[in-house]
Amino acid sequence: MASNSSRDADRYPPDRDTNIGAIATGGGVVNVGRDAVGKKVKIRPHSRPAPASRQEAADVGVLTVLAEESSAVVEVLLRHRGYRSEQLPGGQQVHRATVDTDGGDLRVVAMQTLDPGPRSAAMAYQRMKEEFAPQVILLVGVAGGIRADLAVGDVVIADEVIYYDARRETGSGPRRRGQSQPMAPVLRHRVNEFFRRYGESIALSRREEIRMYRGPIGSGEAVITDALSDIIVFLRTFNEKTLAVETEAGGLGQAFYERIDTEGGVRGWLTIRGISDLADQRKGHDRHRYAADRAALVMDLLLPLLKLGETSQ
Repeated sequence: MASNSSRDADRYPPDRDTNIGAIATGGGVVNVGRDAVGKKVKIRPHSRPAPASRQEAADVGVLTVLAEESSAVVEVLLRHRGYRSEQLPGGQQVHRATVDTDGGDLRVVAMQTLDPGPRSAAMAYQRMKEEFAPQVILLVGVAGGIRADLAVGDVVIADEVIYYDARRETGSGPRRRGQSQPMAPVLRHRVNEFFRRYGESIALSRREEIRMYRGPIGSGEAVITDALSDIIVFLRTFNEKTLAVETEAGGLGQAFYERIDTEGGVRGWLTIRGISDLADQRKGHDRHRYAADRAALVMDLLLPLLKLGETSQ
């Protein structure tokens, strides 16, 4: 039987370097001119509006939080055609590239949130949507694994986000009220195709691979560094298959949910997380780049599957 130290080594690997007088506007509002009275107007709720700031539109927007996550994503974009970086009027740096797909060019833009946490993630989501009007938004970075079979360097694609901070405080402790946000069906189909093509692991070399998982993750403002935390106990009770915890996806999911019926444009979002720690006392920053690199590699393989066709009604 392997010793505890050897099992720890496996889970904690070392670091490594139309106009006919009627105009359809967002949200299904129709302004009708006199020449259009009595005529039918076709509204396409998922057609993408022009970006508010007249930036060139993108197909996929990528959000990162930490500098290590941003660097890992940029390193991937540098390998694709037409990479360029520019500064938005508010000072935010964005990185753009074009990915070749069977359906044509996929325009990708990436930006970093101002701060960690769900509130900054929600603001960055809104800024991304207004500036570039992507159909898909990805949140790419690191997370803490809470399932026993996960190890540092594994990558999780979340098909559900469980927000764990909603709670009632009592004299005997908090009573948590989980809120769940599932992945949009259009992206669930694309993730299904991804796993059909690649299976549950990607070989990097003869001796190294990236193990990939899909399932729910927990999200909230609390950073967890205790494997016996009541938050972890709650998440395992809420859904025993919960894979990991992080601090941004809950805010991004709520931003998407609250505007889905009022605006066209973004058709879905998902998060890709590399496991950088096991949400215990050994949590630290030394494996962030290692885990972020692996998450970005999985993102790179997924991107060609995210060229979505326009919908009509």
